[in-house]
Amino acid sequence: MRSEKAGPLGLGLAGCGQFGAFCLDAVADLEEVSVVAVTDIQADRAASVAASHEARALPDVDALLAEPGVEVVIIATPPPDHGRIAREALEAAKHVFCEKPLAIQLPDAVAAHDASKRHERQLTVDYVMRWNPLYWLVHRLQQLRRADDSPLVGPLRRFALENLAADEGLPPDHWFWDRRVSGGIFVEHGVHFFDAAAWLIGNGPLAVHAVQVDRPGGAVDTVIASAVHPGGATASYHHAFTHADGAEYQSILLDWGFARGLLRGWIPVELELDAWTDAEGAAQLSALLADPVAAMRVPHVRPSGEERIDVEISEVANAGIWHGRGEERQVSRRVRVHATLGGEAAKLRVYRESVRAGVVDLVEAARRGRPPRVDAIAACASLATALAAQLAADSGRVQEPEQLELRRFA
Repeated sequence: MRSEKAGPLGLGLAGCGQFGAFCLDAVADLEEVSVVAVTDIQADRAASVAASHEARALPDVDALLAEPGVEVVIIATPPPDHGRIAREALEAAKHVFCEKPLAIQLPDAVAAHDASKRHERQLTVDYVMRWNPLYWLVHRLQQLRRADDSPLVGPLRRFALENLAADEGLPPDHWFWDRRVSGGIFVEHGVHFFDAAAWLIGNGPLAVHAVQVDRPGGAVDTVIASAVHPGGATASYHHAFTHADGAEYQSILLDWGFARGLLRGWIPVELELDAWTDAEGAAQLSALLADPVAAMRVPHVRPSGEERIDVEISEVANAGIWHGRGEERQVSRRVRVHATLGGEAAKLRVYRESVRAGVVDLVEAARRGRPPRVDAIAACASLATALAAQLAADSGRVQEPEQLELRRFA
């Protein structure tokens, strides 16, 4: 159902912690929404955030959902509340932007999806990778076709995350370490990457294997999962919350066989890519990459002016027919690409723009009666993969993610 209201939609925030405040700051300049009310279990925190946005501080979530002026709800509470609040907000005829994960148990996520269908309201999850310009550049590269309609780079064969994350801000009593609250690392953090891999590969995994490591005398702080997708693509995910802030490192290796790339940062701001192709392929890549803003354009994301793509094309010494995994290609050129959004200094801006774009897309979806670009089906599917990974780590056995019979929005 479309929203027929003219002017901005009223926005409410459930959860006024660091991320909730960040969300409101990210959307504060939007004409599409107007912050109406906020709530938090800490009344003083809610009052502070409300004052910053000239909004009302309400006593609890029930009051927020009963507020007629609130038409869109941002959920930024701890993870175990996400599914319930999302469902209740949708049942109260609100549209929902939910911080990941949508829930920590699959039935709660499915119930939220069902509520969105039943009450004709839109539901999206904050998967910031889906709004990152470098991911969109990679996605566009995968869509390139040659004159004979064959793919230029082909389907993605490998997605490999290396996430050496900091734990300096996570003391032993932090809720992050309690699986009953966070869902565990695969659920609380990994869903971002399970979703991103499925998006780029084009389908979800068939089977997942995983291991986990406890810190001495403490909680699980390292998890590793490996997945096989239809067509033989593989994905791996290494999360280690064991590092100092200054020693963090995140990267994602992408492999297409005759091309490979490396995204740097969990909010990627740099992409390095090598492709081995012929003159036709080199010309197509050059044409796509000639305009950095167009090549990395994302709906609702504002270019910063710092986007840059450098391309170097060289002849290969061993030109001819190359073979790999039963495929043969004519190769005469090596194309080296470096794409940047402005380096490490741009990370916070890129993150903010991604959150902002997700909210704008939700409002546009509500007005047009279309599904959000990141819909509840994607949120449920990535959660199913995360839960399969956790079960595989607990049991030591390969697991198949639960297959969900969920219909997309009409």
